[in-house]
Amino acid sequence: MSADRGALGRLIRTRPDFRRLWYSNMISLVGDWLSYVAVSLVAVDKGESAVSVGMVLVAHTLPMALLGPLAGTLADRFDRRRLMIGAQIGASLLTLAMCAAVAAEAILFMQLFLLLRVGLSGIALTARMAAVPQLVEPDELHPANALMGLTWSVMFTAGVALGGVIAAWFGPVEAIMVDAGTFLLSAVVIARLPALPPPPSDEAPSRPGLRDILVGWTYARPRPRLFAALLAKTPPSVANAAGWVTLNLVAGPRMAGPTAMALGVMHALRAIGTGVGPLLPARWIPREANLGTPLAFVGLALFLAFDSPWVFLPALVLWGMGSGHNWVTSTAELQARTPGGILGRMSALSLMTLQGGQAAMALAAGLLIDLTDDAALGGWVGLGLGVAAWAVLMVIRRQGSPLEGETEVGA
Repeated sequence: MSADRGALGRLIRTRPDFRRLWYSNMISLVGDWLSYVAVSLVAVDKGESAVSVGMVLVAHTLPMALLGPLAGTLADRFDRRRLMIGAQIGASLLTLAMCAAVAAEAILFMQLFLLLRVGLSGIALTARMAAVPQLVEPDELHPANALMGLTWSVMFTAGVALGGVIAAWFGPVEAIMVDAGTFLLSAVVIARLPALPPPPSDEAPSRPGLRDILVGWTYARPRPRLFAALLAKTPPSVANAAGWVTLNLVAGPRMAGPTAMALGVMHALRAIGTGVGPLLPARWIPREANLGTPLAFVGLALFLAFDSPWVFLPALVLWGMGSGHNWVTSTAELQARTPGGILGRMSALSLMTLQGGQAAMALAAGLLIDLTDDAALGGWVGLGLGVAAWAVLMVIRRQGSPLEGETEVGA
């Protein structure tokens, strides 16, 4: 792990433009997780069913899935720096609208504004994923994504913990208002980046739509290892979505104290794991897409099966470790094996399957829980579906050679 820390340190010291991108992401994330707890708390307090809790995750994911064709095409057609700036400013305005809706107890409008904001955040995320290879060397892709993953973990941990405190002591409106300010500050930092136009490509985008984004699918399908990396985030995301609904419903009963505090602690523990997972030595888990996913499945299973904090709290960390390893390795592999001119659409396609799976499973889990009055049932069903999808991807992955796709990088 010391070698990993050295690589991360060198990346921060020697790549000033990547460092600015990292700073902007850090600022935006801490605000996101402040409001994440606040919005979840509003849904738990004001909602009448598990479906209302699941709808919070749907609101955080479905817009990215629906806007994937637009986000991917924009990232491969326009300057990625400008896309990130515009999306952050728009997200700030929509977050202020969320504040007004929560203050007025207009939960439906809060969800609507959140849907729109997440859509803009999806455009920014796609542009950022496509921009990373323009700011670092190919052999720095894994440490670059590991740093982003570690930052997500630290900011999630700090943000949800602080969000729980602010929401408990002051109220959800204050937590969401801080989030609006972080979006603006993030845009200011991004403005210091150089122009990031997409590299030239024979597959230049024509106009937004499914037909255009399927260029990525057509490119990846004959390349089994790339195809498995493209879809690698989906199996754990399906399981994670169902587990997330269960976590929000059982946090209060399982832990003493205010529900906001319990949510903050439990989400923070899972976030700690997401930062540790990508830094696990390669001799323990090879740095290849799909191979860390079983850790997430084991952690989720332990969380669902045991009510003892001596089991379910460490299980949250293990759950996060597998999820974090999966995210970083699949993202780095996708970036390394994909030509820069179609990377925006490939990144968007990966996010579409991820977010679409999460949204569908969160809603399904909520319905199952409401029908059976069993808070863990949705989690178990999601876990089963995730394991089955992961097994299929592992079969596909083994059909490709380790070097498959490497010659196309930079085409």
